[in-house]
Amino acid sequence: MSLRRRIIMAISFSVLSCLGSYLMLSKIFSNLENQLYERCRIEALTGARAMSDIITFMVKHGMLTMEAAFDSNYREIPGTNPKQYHTRYDAVFDRWIKDIQDQFLQDEDVEYAILFDNNGYVPTHNSRYAAPPTGDYAHDLAHSRSKRIYSSFEGINAILKHRGDDVSRELYVRDTGETIWNIGAPVIVDGKRWGSFIIGVSLVRIKAIQNQMLVIIIITMSVILVTTNLIIFLMIPRHYVSQIARGM
Repeated sequence: MSLRRRIIMAISFSVLSCLGSYLMLSKIFSNLENQLYERCRIEALTGARAMSDIITFMVKHGMLTMEAAFDSNYREIPGTNPKQYHTRYDAVFDRWIKDIQDQFLQDEDVEYAILFDNNGYVPTHNSRYAAPPTGDYAHDLAHSRSKRIYSSFEGINAILKHRGDDVSRELYVRDTGETIWNIGAPVIVDGKRWGSFIIGVSLVRIKAIQNQMLVIIIITMSVILVTTNLIIFLMIPRHYVSQIARGM
């Protein structure tokens, strides 16, 4: 086999090895992303069913009337900024629903798990975001996120408008700066759409995994290229190497 042919084969092997490594690692990352989505999809569907059942339970046992459960007369809470609101049911939800929502935060990738009504109102947030308002905008924006209306955010509004039995996923940029996946499932009460249960999925860990895989890809390709160059160097007859060295 001629020297030229052997060098072409070595370069071709190097290119194919780099491409194969990239495709393999990309597939691994894609599988991790799909696993995360599927897990949170199930959590969203489970949460939506739980919310539907507990609201129905409240109505059935006289804790709320059906009319009160669907109340959309939002009464502004004085002195709050961002604005917060009371409804006829939010105090009851604070007592009965918040703890259920908090259980979903045991998943390290879940940033929040909360119930939204059809208009984007959150009657009770997770405990970590439900601190009493202080009047300090920066503090309350981050820590007092309960009882606000979020319909102006497309990553929420699109889920609330979604019609179907399965979940809807939207990219959501919070007003605190984080970019999150919102995965929401419809909540049905008495045959009517009450709102959506939304799982907010943090992208921090998956971005870290993506960065690690990028480093692995770079290292792998570098090793392949260095190895290929060494093989090509060893293929070249010694008298060619001497001529190259004298020419330098």
